[in-house]
Amino acid sequence: MWKSRLFYLVGCWVLAASALQLVPLFLAIAIGEKASFHSLFSSILTSLLLGGGLVLGFRSTSKIRVPRLTLFLPIWGFIALAFSAGLPFFFLFPEEGFFTSFYEGMSLITTNGTSAYGGAFNSLLAIDLWRAIAAWAGGFFAICISLSLLMAMNVGGLQVHRSPMPFGDSESGYPRLKATALALYPLYILVTVTCWLVLWIGGNPFFDSMLVAMATISTTGLVGISDHYVSGFFTQFTLAIFMIISMSNWDILYVIRRRWALPAGKNLELRAALILISSAVVFLSFYDGSFDPKYLWESVFAGISAISTTGIMPDGYLEAHSSIPLAIVLLTLAGVGGASISASGGLKQLRVIIIYRAGRAELDRLAHPHAVQGQQFEREEINRQDMEAIWLLLGSFILALGIGALALAVMGLHFQDAVSMAFTALTLSGPLIFSADPLFGGFSGLKDADYTILSILMLVGRLEASLFGALFAKSLWRA
Repeated sequence: MWKSRLFYLVGCWVLAASALQLVPLFLAIAIGEKASFHSLFSSILTSLLLGGGLVLGFRSTSKIRVPRLTLFLPIWGFIALAFSAGLPFFFLFPEEGFFTSFYEGMSLITTNGTSAYGGAFNSLLAIDLWRAIAAWAGGFFAICISLSLLMAMNVGGLQVHRSPMPFGDSESGYPRLKATALALYPLYILVTVTCWLVLWIGGNPFFDSMLVAMATISTTGLVGISDHYVSGFFTQFTLAIFMIISMSNWDILYVIRRRWALPAGKNLELRAALILISSAVVFLSFYDGSFDPKYLWESVFAGISAISTTGIMPDGYLEAHSSIPLAIVLLTLAGVGGASISASGGLKQLRVIIIYRAGRAELDRLAHPHAVQGQQFEREEINRQDMEAIWLLLGSFILALGIGALALAVMGLHFQDAVSMAFTALTLSGPLIFSADPLFGGFSGLKDADYTILSILMLVGRLEASLFGALFAKSLWRA
């Protein structure tokens, strides 16, 4: 019974993805892009047939709530959305094969921000628009999934974050996902439109401002859309402000917009992010024994971009500061990531804060063996179950990184490239791979097996590594 319900919901999501493709389709008609029109029309028709078949075939299934449905819905949902998002590229470049297009779709939906086609479609405005829309929708979907399904399952200890939204702890499963989406979409659109207008008023082209705004709010980093570099202080400052907003907890932003007041004790993750950014900037400014005020702002921007896993860099910054310390700092910030209820990747601030406090508590225990101390997060007690979930996530993350890097190396990639690609795929910070290896040749021309491994890693990074560990639990498959 739960499988029938799963098929029905996945079909609904495929139909929603096909509806979004109507926007770039109309643009292709308006500007006369025949190649874009043919690929988008074929994609919409295919999605309608597949999604419509699932919806019509399983429309009579009853609404049920079982753990298996809650577990498999985000997994198959993201796979279906990645398939739909990549279809236009399959019909546009059929000679590249299906796995290349699927990787492209997964990179967009998970907001990783890399491309398997090396900018072959840069002259096609409708395709550029679809990439931005797909990534933007993927970021919103990721926020809703985190606040609903992942929090309901306490994946990685997400229940430690007490949502201030009115339905935050009362519902679970798909009803909570639907309620979350209905509550947050006005705010998500408002922030995106605001960023778009500010960039446009600041002198950027109207169409480019729209694409960059969607890439920034979704933390995808598809600037240009062919590269990941920006120039001009006003543009960089605007993007820095909105990257900070995008990597914050969106449920807290929702409450601030409704009440115009910050809930007490609910800004801990943002404070931690700003502290990490400040520490990184100080290190990057003085690690080589010199200090150049000219590059201070660029270091600030690079730090914000890295911790939000957006990956946008100031134009010329990596070339002027290409070094191993810079790569380590930026990749470390990406590994930490943004807030727990955001579209950014990484382990997230919540887990890092709790792991730091657990380590500090152990040091205090050595100094005072008989003292009784509890741990809190956002004025709430952290119980043992939450701590175990966080440690499980950390272990699963490291295990997935090791397996992914080893698998890519076995497929014939250089080990340094394999590790960098696996890490940036798992943390959803694809553009930052160029900070680790400025001579990296890009993601085009890889083998189908490479694209498959990277797609799996991006899916694991978006839905949290420990969630996939549950698939191997015997209790899940027992009757």
